[in-house]
Amino acid sequence: MGDRPQEFENEYCKFKPFGWEEVDGVLRPLLFKVVTVNLESLGLRRNPNIMRFLVGKWIRLPDDEIQVDNNDWGGIWSALKLSGAKNLSKYILERYNLSTRTFQVAVDTPLYANSYRVKSRGVILLRELNFSYSQ
Repeated sequence: MGDRPQEFENEYCKFKPFGWEEVDGVLRPLLFKVVTVNLESLGLRRNPNIMRFLVGKWIRLPDDEIQVDNNDWGGIWSALKLSGAKNLSKYILERYNLSTRTFQVAVDTPLYANSYRVKSRGVILLRELNFSYSQ
């Protein structure tokens, strides 16, 4: 990886992304985002706040809508590893009979991280991955 860091760390969390990419002049950690075929959030855990994503455009929550903790509300969740994104896609298909799309994403202001996902203030969908589980 050359001079790029192995881990991301800020005042909120620390994690090892699968890679790094410069977006808008800033080196950002890369993760994975699973969305519906219409580029909407999955609405897991009865989340009524369905977000719509656009490829190549930042989606950021306003400051008054972010929450620095592991609560489902107050951030945009992304998978830390490709295996986690694949498992989520497979789960959505098996449980809800819905096809999904998976993207590499850069994240803005990570707020919380655990061993399989990262909550952040914003994401930008960069590249769609060519695997899929579909109906």
